Amino acid sequence: MKTGKVLDPIHGLIEITEIEEFIINQKIFGRLRKVKQNTLLNYIFPGANHTRFEHSIGVMHLAEKIFNKSNENVETTHLKGQKYNRSKGYITIKELAKDNDHFETKLQELRIAALLHDVGHGPTSHKFDSFTITGKELLAFLEKSIYHKNFLSEIREYVSKNQLQNRKIEHELVSCIFIIKIIYTLKENKNFTDFSRKIIDGIEVKNILKMIDPEFLPQHEIVLGDKNCTNYFNSIIAGFPFDADRMDYLYRDSFYSGVKYGFFDQSRILMSLLPVEHEGKITLGVKTSGLDSVIRFIQSRNHLYNQVYFHKTNSATNSMLDFVFRHMSNQSVFENVSSYEEFEEFYFRNGDEYFLNSTMKYKLTTNGCDVCNEGCVENDVLDELLERNLWKKTFESRINIKFSDSELRNVTNISELEYQLKKKIETNYFDSSKLEQFKTQLECEDIYVQENYSSNIGLKGASKSKMVLIEKEDGNKTTNLWNKINDEMFFLSQTNVFIKRIYVRRTFKNAEEFIEIEKRIKECMIELAL
Repeated sequence: MKTGKVLDPIHGLIEITEIEEFIINQKIFGRLRKVKQNTLLNYIFPGANHTRFEHSIGVMHLAEKIFNKSNENVETTHLKGQKYNRSKGYITIKELAKDNDHFETKLQELRIAALLHDVGHGPTSHKFDSFTITGKELLAFLEKSIYHKNFLSEIREYVSKNQLQNRKIEHELVSCIFIIKIIYTLKENKNFTDFSRKIIDGIEVKNILKMIDPEFLPQHEIVLGDKNCTNYFNSIIAGFPFDADRMDYLYRDSFYSGVKYGFFDQSRILMSLLPVEHEGKITLGVKTSGLDSVIRFIQSRNHLYNQVYFHKTNSATNSMLDFVFRHMSNQSVFENVSSYEEFEEFYFRNGDEYFLNSTMKYKLTTNGCDVCNEGCVENDVLDELLERNLWKKTFESRINIKFSDSELRNVTNISELEYQLKKKIETNYFDSSKLEQFKTQLECEDIYVQENYSSNIGLKGASKSKMVLIEKEDGNKTTNLWNKINDEMFFLSQTNVFIKRIYVRRTFKNAEEFIEIEKRIKECMIELAL
């Protein structure tokens, strides 16, 4: 039952439940107001100041739309089939649920999972994962946490399986840790209506975690009736060729950036969705009648990446961040954190602005990079970044990575295709030893450079896709071999963009000086066969 509302520029009025309002008002969720969706994209597109806070609410809204529409389409398909005496080929989630309360609880779990899917993101987005703690350090915190005592064995197993004991944890695991705390707090709170209390009592945090990250709890499945529905719920939040997450950020990033690349036919896609059984499990299926709209969605996503996220000036900001962080990969910004409460407080305090202006400034100023002596060039570059004195592109190579016919004949499935594709991309990186020699040589001449790589796989995520194409109206024939569906999908599997660039620090005062520096950089590249 919806009792509150949020007015969103993208989706209009979004109604929220009492439970969701409680979660939105939690400190650890509210911190997302201070974490931009695209970090420094507003340096290029001034309107792109939107945050992960409103994005998360939008994903929640779209997740329910996908859920509701896919189930409504079952009834529509059945009614149309009655004219031709066709049996009912699909089943709704409501029919699988024990009763209406059980159904409402599963829907609420889905909406919570969508709302919290990004809750573990730190400042500067994915780059922050380099500054977190190790899995071993995280476990030391959690062993003393009352919120996580019932999940310690699962977290230990995840850390061990992913070899994170001595490696930095990533935001996906942090999201799981925060979600466990939030749901614990939700269940402990008694200040709810009777209806909400009944739903809260039925909520399983394991279901929410499984919907977001199926790998976190490998032994747990979301079962309704006698059907495994994990793939269905996971496809709604994080799937290929589309999901609620992608649908929201394509619209939202396009709107706030002022571009037209990310818009697509949402209504046509929603009309094409059905819960369908594939390989013994319920998942989300797309009818062939909606395939053209799905293809346009993939194209919109690819265009947004290539034209907006990989814009040369946005890549310059990312290159400067890489330079600032270049000697800190073995360090953590959590040096004074010794408990889960302090860990959470650090995330709350460190939005993008605070992290760059305070936390990182302090780290660099106190010689945190362990390299600088009297002065810190990384600190100076951070100042230049904050003042938008951006580095200039001096080299660019844009490559389309594709497979020959003979190579494709040797690829047996889409997972192998994606693996081979990543290997092909890696062969186009600069030689690491030559690159370091190149940088060192130029730094001796007071010329500072930084490489930048951008890669966009045309069918990104297809290898892990749980969503299927329904090739026959009765649902008896389904496939997730997306690259082989038709010529357009095959073409998209061959449109893999890789861009490598080199940026130079703006130590030059005019165009003539830049031309001389650019000339020296190119000479050095030739000397080292870079």
